[in-house]
Amino acid sequence: MESKEDHDIFSIAANTIMRWYEQTHTTMTVARKLPSPLNSEFMGILLAAKKQTEGALTTLANKSILSTHALLRILVETFVVLAWALRVPESEENTKSDEVYKRLRRWDLTRLSKDKALLENLPRTTEIESAIGKVTSDIAKLRSQGIKKLPNAEQLFRDLGGKEPDKVKECTEAYAKSYRLYSRAVHLNRNVTQKLAWIQYENGEPKKVLYKDDIGPDGYELLMIASISCDINRAIRGFYDWHSDAMENEYKQLRPGLIKK
Repeated sequence: MESKEDHDIFSIAANTIMRWYEQTHTTMTVARKLPSPLNSEFMGILLAAKKQTEGALTTLANKSILSTHALLRILVETFVVLAWALRVPESEENTKSDEVYKRLRRWDLTRLSKDKALLENLPRTTEIESAIGKVTSDIAKLRSQGIKKLPNAEQLFRDLGGKEPDKVKECTEAYAKSYRLYSRAVHLNRNVTQKLAWIQYENGEPKKVLYKDDIGPDGYELLMIASISCDINRAIRGFYDWHSDAMENEYKQLRPGLIKK
């Protein structure tokens, strides 16, 4: 049974995390940045991450761990691609905004390529043929504009973190480990299903099927939700040169209480 202290820690952390998103959203709205594809992109990423974070907190509060892990996997990927897009090299030809937006469009091409591969493996109905034609056209359009696919996972993770080597290493290892761990909740396999249902044997013979309602928590779920949320908000605020000191201090204050004892 959850103790009152654990409940209080969760409530404080959840309210603080969601406030970070609200503050970033409010700042973006009040700042009234000129409408641009990149500003719209950042707003969409922020709102999607906010909703996924809210979902992860809700499922975790309800002790639905498999669902929490699936949402955490999505949040990890969101931050990894966002962080990679923001770390664009200097360019004499385009502004940083142009280069960041171009990188985010590589996310589009990667998604479309996966969609095309999926469609081509489905039975060829009229609807499927039409969808293949549409996605093929969209891919050709992006490629004609010089858009490539996202780099592989190794390169994406290598670009995580800030300028300090130790922090980059710590951040990269943490996110790579989480990406692998939580991927199993999205791409279900026997590593998960066998944790939920298995055969009990007696004298080498199957006796009965044992089962659980859910996988067990790893104990770091709330910490990961807070960490990813802080990183996503800091990344977007940092692009606009908005301060994140207060948010980062709040995260540092929360962190000790969220670490598994």
